[in-house]
Amino acid sequence: MNNGVVTKQTKYAIAAVGILSFLGILVETSLNVAFPTLTEEFNVTLGTMQWATSGYLLMVTIVMSTTGHLVKKHKTQHLFRIAVLFCITGAVLCAAAISFPMLMVGRLIQAVSTGLATPLMFHIILSLVPQSQLGLYMGIGSMVTSFAPALGPTYGGFFTSFLSWRIIFVLTIPIILVSVWLGGKHIRLEAVGTKQRFDWIGLIILSWVFVSLNIAFSNAGNNGFYHSSFFGVLFIFIIGLIALFIHFRFSERKILNFSLLLRPIIGLRWLNFFILQFINIGVSFVLPILAQDYLLKFRTPNSVDNP
Repeated sequence: MNNGVVTKQTKYAIAAVGILSFLGILVETSLNVAFPTLTEEFNVTLGTMQWATSGYLLMVTIVMSTTGHLVKKHKTQHLFRIAVLFCITGAVLCAAAISFPMLMVGRLIQAVSTGLATPLMFHIILSLVPQSQLGLYMGIGSMVTSFAPALGPTYGGFFTSFLSWRIIFVLTIPIILVSVWLGGKHIRLEAVGTKQRFDWIGLIILSWVFVSLNIAFSNAGNNGFYHSSFFGVLFIFIIGLIALFIHFRFSERKILNFSLLLRPIIGLRWLNFFILQFINIGVSFVLPILAQDYLLKFRTPNSVDNP
């Protein structure tokens, strides 16, 4: 640390948690290209099946909001073990799923793992990497979360087309075991310690806001933006948003410190990041469905035989 040297133990610790984060994002983007197959196999609509992605991302977001408190309260090794347990359990459930509810439960369990692993990776980097190399390792951590979405559609499309969509989950298990071996030996970061109690009320209201907003736009996608189901749930979202504002304004315990977003340099960056992520995740969902379900219908018989 003092000499600006990153030890092998720190590198392996970052790699162990980075693997879990990478797999979580990889599988999330891999499933997008498997949706047409999954809707037929489980006999559900595309609007229902998309919850395998949107529900997963919601759970990731909710779990991530708790990690600021968790890393202060618990050892990183303990949180890593929990993330591994959830990752393996979710992968097994998804690979063996015989119904959409079983697949959905597996995805939500995996989301807990990703929601823990991604902040843990950056926590280890910020805690153990010297200032002189902090930019390099933050870039590497960001590259992990960026490369997975780029590889995901190819990974998922290959196995869905030539083998089975279940292989998407099966092949992650041996990689998770590599992460277990690395993390079990090299993650040794102690908890900072805090006497502050966890903000359960804030977590509940925050979940209310996220879930209601997602349901509102899901209803709009199924029934249109002028349907009463959209406006009804949107009203519930607005009520939750007001409740969240009141809670953060007057409560001493806050699950998130939104006052940081009022700083100009941070405010502009998070807005930019939100817009880019919104576009990226939306396009990664829409394009595979468009290509598989609609563009394929416009191919001529000759093009099918001679692509």
